[in-house]
Amino acid sequence: RGRQRMGAKQKLHGPDAVAYRLAISACARAPGGHRWQDGIRLLNEMRTSKYKNCAPDVVAYTAAIAGCSEAGEYTSAMQLIQTMRQEGIQPNVVTFSAVINACASASANLARKREEEDRSIAMEDVRLPMTRALKLLEAMKSPTSSIKPNIVTYNAAIRACAECLNLAGAFDLLRQLKEDGLEPTIVTYGSLMTACERMGDVEAASKVFRMVKEDDGGNDNDDIQANEIIYGAAISCCRKARQPERALLLLRKMISDELSPNTATFNTVVAALAEGKPDSKIDNNILWEKALAVFKVMKSKHAPPGVAPNRQTYNILVRCLAANLQPGYAESLLTAMRKDGFVPDVDLYTLTVRSYERCGNPMKALRLMESMREVGYHFYEVKMLDDAFKNGVKILNQVGRGFSSEDTSTVRGPFFSADDDDMDYFGDQEDDGYDEDEYDYQLLNSLKY
Repeated sequence: RGRQRMGAKQKLHGPDAVAYRLAISACARAPGGHRWQDGIRLLNEMRTSKYKNCAPDVVAYTAAIAGCSEAGEYTSAMQLIQTMRQEGIQPNVVTFSAVINACASASANLARKREEEDRSIAMEDVRLPMTRALKLLEAMKSPTSSIKPNIVTYNAAIRACAECLNLAGAFDLLRQLKEDGLEPTIVTYGSLMTACERMGDVEAASKVFRMVKEDDGGNDNDDIQANEIIYGAAISCCRKARQPERALLLLRKMISDELSPNTATFNTVVAALAEGKPDSKIDNNILWEKALAVFKVMKSKHAPPGVAPNRQTYNILVRCLAANLQPGYAESLLTAMRKDGFVPDVDLYTLTVRSYERCGNPMKALRLMESMREVGYHFYEVKMLDDAFKNGVKILNQVGRGFSSEDTSTVRGPFFSADDDDMDYFGDQEDDGYDEDEYDYQLLNSLKY
């Protein structure tokens, strides 16, 4: 009789449709979409279940497609759309948007592999997912379609164009969405700026900033304001365009707007300055000095939360300083790098030793090679360093100076003198009323564009 009462416990038959949908959604939200196959497996369990209350619906299918979207598995996403229709389940705008986003992720993954790993991947292969995405968008816009694209759909399509270096296509989609009566969001502009970054088109990036400003001025919604993502992409765009001064200007603008650039953004500015060539028409345009100013802000009390130099920061700067015949600064950075818990790669020592040699300072080169033993390197195992060591000893013997003699020579260079072997250019200084952090912060803000 108890089982006949309302609310009495019933025999469990396994997960119901709600449980399956939640589980599939959880798989879709896994970082990088690495659980997308588990989501499809759960969806197939729903399809083959003998219980009617477990039949998949549009929510379950859309969740599984979202997992494919995160993983960039656009062919699987499109197959699921076909299966839905065969089973009489109509996709909605969220479903189609997820498929287009899957195409964008696929193009991004292929472009990254092409750039970093596999040059055998043709650009046509990278563009194929984008082409499929744009065709799906056109089908949604057709007069016979009952499902029209929304701003999320357009944002996904713009992202697909961005990843395929289709800058003109991205801006054309912006025009189309406005013609459809939709309002761009900050995600829209972020995707447009990504397209500019991929192409290294600074003028297009400036256009995006102007559009954001225009929308911000004519819109009561505070959401339309340039954020860290837009600035970060613009700074990377300036680096690709070999315009380091603009990258530095944008970093200063971020700080003045009370945004929080992360370590990657700071590193991009440092890299832009390190890779750039000074403009002889601009007075005092010493890019390596400006790169050091940015580095010192990263270590100062003015650094945004979570920002600190990492291995990449040190690698960029040591290479830059060694190439610019500033081995004293480079060596001090090697020391700072070790204090921060990073073991410098042997090639950083090699570049610094070579810089000392080019500056005519063999004693400091020899001492640096000796210090390599503290981190487990042996200079005689590296041919260049071994040759440099032998050459340095030969020079010292010729001038009658022993290895323990005091080296009073000065590194040749317009901005650096290294008479003090014990000087730590980036270590803690005694408190003499001079606020180094404040000075470095003001130095960054005073750097002229």
